[in-house]
Amino acid sequence: MLTATLHSSPSRLLKATINYANTDSELVYDQRQAGPGPTHLLDQVNPQSMSIEDGRTLQVMGEKFSLDIQGFELVKPQLTIDLHQFDDALLALDDHAADRTAPTKRDDLIRREWYPAIETWIAKRLGAARVLTFDHTLRAQPSAEGPTEQSRSRRSPVKTVHNDYTPWSADRQLRQTLPEHGLNTADFPRYKFINLWLPLLRTVKESPLAMADLRSVGEADFHKMRLIYPEREGQISVISANPKHRWIWFSDMQPGEGLLLRVFDSEHQGLITGVPHTAFDLPDSSGAPRRTSIELRTIALFND
Repeated sequence: MLTATLHSSPSRLLKATINYANTDSELVYDQRQAGPGPTHLLDQVNPQSMSIEDGRTLQVMGEKFSLDIQGFELVKPQLTIDLHQFDDALLALDDHAADRTAPTKRDDLIRREWYPAIETWIAKRLGAARVLTFDHTLRAQPSAEGPTEQSRSRRSPVKTVHNDYTPWSADRQLRQTLPEHGLNTADFPRYKFINLWLPLLRTVKESPLAMADLRSVGEADFHKMRLIYPEREGQISVISANPKHRWIWFSDMQPGEGLLLRVFDSEHQGLITGVPHTAFDLPDSSGAPRRTSIELRTIALFND
């Protein structure tokens, strides 16, 4: 397992392994399998030792993080839902006697109750005319002895640097999602793809999320990767190594907190499509409770 080394300093600086794309290999990820999926998007990655700064300490020192500048924000969403309403179902992932209908019930609940609550909160925060939630992924890896959940909504934490969209895939998702809600793309000249990442169950002590400050990345760092699904194909961006990258994480995230990630913005049509991000290994975390989190994918629509 790739590990990180913690340096004792006022800024809680980590020296950690970040898995970049190996651009000498074929950039394809096959998602046709069921279950939690692999932790790496590529068969061959390029691991690099990088400094990662704790955003909490940086905030105390006066730094502010925003979607428009760094590409991410630490938030405390005021949602009208109970974040613990399916804790028992998540804990049962390691139980061979668990209810095999639980994944369907859980996903139906998320779509019915979580989607509207998140749309309302993000629209208010961003000043958007409308927000549409079109997908979610639960990151909850069961133990090796636990049952395999045949659900594509659950995946392992991804430990390869990536961004969720390319210009092509963002445009396709927009044109697919808006008509499903009776909306026309021509009515919204600007749009943003925003992901909301929420820890569940417990404080994150294993496989936290790190983001690369958008000001530190270059167009040459972004590479299109082909995704293969059972019924279609897609694209995301994977990121190649660059010593100029500035990495940020937020220590000890817990339920009630979240991360907003700007993964596409129609005002920025270059190759830098959104904020690079990845899970990474913390030191001495092999015995820690496995990270459980959910990421919800939304489109924020603006009239001007």
